[in-house]
Amino acid sequence: MTSQVVPQMATTHPLQVTLDRAMKLEDYIRFQLGPVSAADWVTPAQLVHPNSLPKWVNKIQHNLSTESKVIVASSLLQRYQWQIIVAGISCYLLDRRVPDLSPDNLRLQLDDEEGVRALALTRGTFTALATDPAANHADVHTVASQEALREVLRQQLEGHFGWVIDQLCTHLGCKPRGLWLTVADRCAATFIWLMQELEVATPVDRIEHEIDGVLRVAGSPLNHPKIGVFTLTYKNCTRAFLDRASCCYWYREKDGDYCSTCPSRSQDDRNQRLLDYMAQEYNNTHT
Repeated sequence: MTSQVVPQMATTHPLQVTLDRAMKLEDYIRFQLGPVSAADWVTPAQLVHPNSLPKWVNKIQHNLSTESKVIVASSLLQRYQWQIIVAGISCYLLDRRVPDLSPDNLRLQLDDEEGVRALALTRGTFTALATDPAANHADVHTVASQEALREVLRQQLEGHFGWVIDQLCTHLGCKPRGLWLTVADRCAATFIWLMQELEVATPVDRIEHEIDGVLRVAGSPLNHPKIGVFTLTYKNCTRAFLDRASCCYWYREKDGDYCSTCPSRSQDDRNQRLLDYMAQEYNNTHT
């Protein structure tokens, strides 16, 4: 009697599990793992290549009615950075895993406005805690503590955006300082948003602890004293918000305006607009 070979079920890659969890948080989060072959996926190097940049730059100059190098470069970076920052921070917060954000590991899919609408990680390599259930997986590098993992996240963000900012400064002739503010603001905002998305009543000191560990590190280009966290309370509901250091330039768009958290608004004005937003959210969930 011959024994029957039972086919083995393929096991989902542990990083794919985390990416799937992240995508459930927000419809605009679009990740995939593994090589891509479709022509509408580009590498970061292709996107910031001198042959590709003019199309992107011309669109920004037209939409914002400006030729300012720093405004154009900052706006380009804002269209580029969101999916990448969310990938790193969401995986870290959800499962204490940090994906490889090296430019050569990423593929990008653009929307009609030349912004990044989806992100692919071509390799499954990631860093995790030694206690991670997938610690023995071939694609995993482990570290001993959450502090060490947070340091890996910072290094991944600095490494990727250091390369992007260098490319933009070289090709557009702008300075890096303002561009790092744009990245740091988005990183802080992502921590604030995701931590409260995962746990509505997340204590602000816990949010600040994570931000401190990634952004407020001596010598890091992400470190800037203007970036902060403040809280507002409406009907016993307290939420944290970002005290921004950079501008999104939405006010320069046709029919645009200064956004609610714009640093050009007074603190009282920002507070009132955010309290109005909290009141609307409260009414939507209590009616």
